[in-house]
Amino acid sequence: MAKAKGLLCISFLLWGTFLFAQNRSISGKVVSSKDNAGLAGVTISVKGTTTAVSTSADGSFTISVPSGKTTITISSVGFAAKDMVVQGGENNLVIRMDLDSQELGEVVVTALGIQRQSKTLVYATQSVKPSELTEVRDPNNLLNSLQGKVANAVVTQGSGGPGSGARIILRGNRSIQGSNNALIVVDGVPITNGTNGTAGSDFGLVQGSDGASNINPDDIESVTVLRGASAAALYGSQAGNGVIVITTKKGAKDRVSVLLNLGAAMESAYSLPQVQNTYGQGNGGVLSGTSGESWGAKMTGQSFTNFLGQPSTYSPQPDNIKDFFRTGTSLNNSIGISGGTEKVQTYLSYTNNYIEGIIPKNNLLRNTVNLRVSSQISSRFSVDGKITYINQKIKNRPRTGEENAPTIDIYQIARNIPTSDAKQFETTNNIGIPTPTPFPTTLSSIYQNPYWVINRT
Repeated sequence: MAKAKGLLCISFLLWGTFLFAQNRSISGKVVSSKDNAGLAGVTISVKGTTTAVSTSADGSFTISVPSGKTTITISSVGFAAKDMVVQGGENNLVIRMDLDSQELGEVVVTALGIQRQSKTLVYATQSVKPSELTEVRDPNNLLNSLQGKVANAVVTQGSGGPGSGARIILRGNRSIQGSNNALIVVDGVPITNGTNGTAGSDFGLVQGSDGASNINPDDIESVTVLRGASAAALYGSQAGNGVIVITTKKGAKDRVSVLLNLGAAMESAYSLPQVQNTYGQGNGGVLSGTSGESWGAKMTGQSFTNFLGQPSTYSPQPDNIKDFFRTGTSLNNSIGISGGTEKVQTYLSYTNNYIEGIIPKNNLLRNTVNLRVSSQISSRFSVDGKITYINQKIKNRPRTGEENAPTIDIYQIARNIPTSDAKQFETTNNIGIPTPTPFPTTLSSIYQNPYWVINRT
C-alpha cells in the first residue's frame, strides 16, 4: 500500500512537470503602423483562454502562451483588432496596428470651411460631436464642456461665476510669459479669447468674460481640434498653441426643419473646507462675542452676548458655511429653423439662457439671435454671410481671491455664528444711510460680512 502511494505521488509530480513544460513566455512590442511609435494599453490575449496582458508605456509586453502554434489577439480602442499566429520558436515580436477604418474615413474641417479626410492630414486632429456639448452642457462657458473630451487638453474653469472666461491648453505650455491659450476659430474667423480681470495675485479681481463664453452650443455643426504645431501653417503664428475650429450650422436644401432644445441643469458647491466645531469665538480658550477667531472656549450651549449685542447661545453651527451657497440653476431654451433651395439656404436661431450662480445674487441673462445665409451662385463662386446678435447681462460678478471676496469671507466665519445672525448685515445710521453691522473677522481690513458683500457691494 505504501509503495502504491509513492508511485501515485511520483506520477502527479511528473504530470505537473509535463503541464509546466507546455507553457512558454513570449515578448514583443506593439507599434503604430503609421509612425512606429509604441502603443500603451493595448490588450494581448491568448485566443480561447482568459489569459491577457496590457502593453506598457513603450508598447512592450510579455505573456505566457502554450507551446507550439498559438493564436493571440491584439486589440485597442481606435485601432483595428487583429489575430496573430505565433509559432513554437518565435519571440521578440513586433506587432504593427492599423487605425480603425471608421476613424480613417472621418471628415474634419480645417481652414476656411475646407473639409479633409483626417487620414490625409500630416498633423494630429480630433473631432468632438456637437451632441457632447449640448446633452449635458456647462452653463458658464463652452470650453468647460470640452473637459475630458479632448486628448491632452487641460481646461481651467473660470472662478467668476456664470459667463466667466476659461482657459484651454493643448499639449502643454509653450511660453512662460505670453498666453498659452489655444486659438479659437468660428467659421474661418479667429475670435479674441482673452479674459479681462484674471487674478494676478492672491488678492484677486472681478473676472470678466471671454469670446468662447458667447458661443452658442446649439448653433454648432462641428468641432475640430488641431493639436499639432503644423496646424499653425493654416492660421499663422497665433495658432502655435493649437486651434479649435468651430463650424456653425447652415440652412438645409429643399426642406424645412425646426429644432427645439429645452434644458435645465442644477449645480451646488463642491468640496467645501472641513472645519472644527468644538471651539467658538475667542482666543486662548476664552470666549469673546466680538472676536473673529475660533480659538475660544468649548461650545457647550452656554449663554453669552453676541456681536449684535443680543443674548445668544454658544453652540456649534456646522452648516453656517454651506448655508451661504445656493443651488445654481441653468435654463436653456433654443429654437432653430433651417431651410432653403438648391441655390440659397438660410438658418435662423434664437437662444435664451438664464443662469443663477451658486453665490446668491449672481445671475446671467443672455439672448442670442443667429442668422446665416448661404448661396451657391455658380460652380466656382459662393457667398456665405452670418450675423450674430448677443445681448448679455451679468449681475453681481463675485470677486475672486482674498480681498473682500464673498467666498473667502464666509470661510472666515466663526464656528458659533448662526446664519440668522450673519444675515443681519446692516443698520441705518442717524441720517438714514445703510451701514454695515460690525462683524467679527480675523482681519477687518480685508474680510467683511459676506452677506453685506453680496447685497451691498
